[in-house]
Amino acid sequence: MIRPSQEMDRVALAAWSISKSFGDVQALSGVSIDIQPGRIHALIGENGAGKSTLAKILAGIQPADRGQLLLNDREVEVRDRAHAKSMGINMVPQQLSLVHDLSLVDNLLLSSHGLPARRGQARDLLRATLDSAGVHVDVDIPTGRLGLAHRQLGEIVVALAEGARVLILDEPTASLGPHEVGGLFAHLRALCELGAAILLITHRIDEVGSVADDVTVLSHGLQVFSGPTEGLDSARIAQLMVGDLPPARERAPRAPGAEVLVLDAVSAASRSDSDLHDVSLTVHAGEVVGVAGVAGSGQHLLAEVAVGLEAPLAGSVRIAGREGLDAVTALAAGVAWIPESRADAVVPGMSVGANLTVYGAAVARDASARVAARFGGARGAATTVQEQVLRAFDVRPPRPALAAGMLSGGNQQKLLVARELDTAWEGGEGPTLVVANGPTQGMDLRASQAIRDRLVAAAERGAGVLVASHDLDELVEISDRIVVLVGGRLVDDMPAASATSDRIGRAMAGLSTADVQDGDDA
Repeated sequence: MIRPSQEMDRVALAAWSISKSFGDVQALSGVSIDIQPGRIHALIGENGAGKSTLAKILAGIQPADRGQLLLNDREVEVRDRAHAKSMGINMVPQQLSLVHDLSLVDNLLLSSHGLPARRGQARDLLRATLDSAGVHVDVDIPTGRLGLAHRQLGEIVVALAEGARVLILDEPTASLGPHEVGGLFAHLRALCELGAAILLITHRIDEVGSVADDVTVLSHGLQVFSGPTEGLDSARIAQLMVGDLPPARERAPRAPGAEVLVLDAVSAASRSDSDLHDVSLTVHAGEVVGVAGVAGSGQHLLAEVAVGLEAPLAGSVRIAGREGLDAVTALAAGVAWIPESRADAVVPGMSVGANLTVYGAAVARDASARVAARFGGARGAATTVQEQVLRAFDVRPPRPALAAGMLSGGNQQKLLVARELDTAWEGGEGPTLVVANGPTQGMDLRASQAIRDRLVAAAERGAGVLVASHDLDELVEISDRIVVLVGGRLVDDMPAASATSDRIGRAMAGLSTADVQDGDDA
């Protein structure tokens, strides 16, 4: 049985000249990386650059076509994920894999091979691992009841309990707020001090400078930089990753129009998020309303109530003057929905082209007529227009016949945004209401800016736009108003002109509106 010790066995993992292709798509070409114990190595690049493919090769999930893997300078062949775990290499995916109905103890028993099958021993092992890592998480309650940050830490702790000495973390901060990110990084640094080697896949440039010791930059499957982060500022890292970014598009002046979404004294219950308590909120046509809050404050539930996926226990929800719509009728009424998890909206086994029309086919009165009107009647014409949509939203590769599951996670997100915000939606008029929950999480700088521009453009065309995000700078950039949720209660509603990151952050910390305003005046 593997037991956590005061200091882990020191294991270095390296990959040399790794290449991997999927059909005629070259995902990696001659990439090398060296992950050393006691150090955090950041892996960055645009969506589709090959980061997740490299991580899966290191973790034994996918084989490389060519190249070598070395563990402590000795060449190894990683047969599968179980074999990688046995050598101390484990990956925590972006879409967390814990079974929500099971506790951390049960998740450890479910996923482990070679560890004791007795619950008491598994609990002792987890608690010892938690203590050595300086983490405090309840190991006996269903993980679905844990906050997002604790679920993230719980998954890392389970990996450590299984014997991981090399941790591969795929976008661990994508759904976390600033406070949770700081706590996670403190724990990662503590693990490094125990001897862990950590590969951190991220799109957040500030994280590279603040926590990483080394960085490798990929672009279109090629390695463009690898070395220490010392001496690299955020501007240089961003330039290595995406080159020179185009300026944000100019915002056309707009005035709020009619009420598009009205939540009137809404209360609702959730198993994994804060319950909503007496929330009243109005979104007008031509307006972008941002929703801020620490993870688990109710943003997820608010978004699902707004699109009819969750019915309120009290109060009412009106969309374009209609009350009591469920998800299907809301979509038919002109609601575009970008959920927090793309797995809830993109069907990986279906083609990219089919994913562009799947919601239309589900809710249109005459599905064939709608698809024909949007993408042309003939198959060839439909494919051509789909390719144009995919290129317009920079989905790589822009191939309608490709299975959506073959796209990188970031390109699946762009596919989802293309389906919901393409101007061909409903005859070219666009949606009436856009509800987006974390639309740019896990996205690179260029793709994030493009999605923000698309959301603002939807408002300029007359849609009401509600955006929940943990990126406060993003909310300040695109919103006309920002509301703050704390524990499922709306505690502040401010115009963008006065919505500084400091004021939002203090409201998220639970300070009263008066306290926040006093602080702003000081």
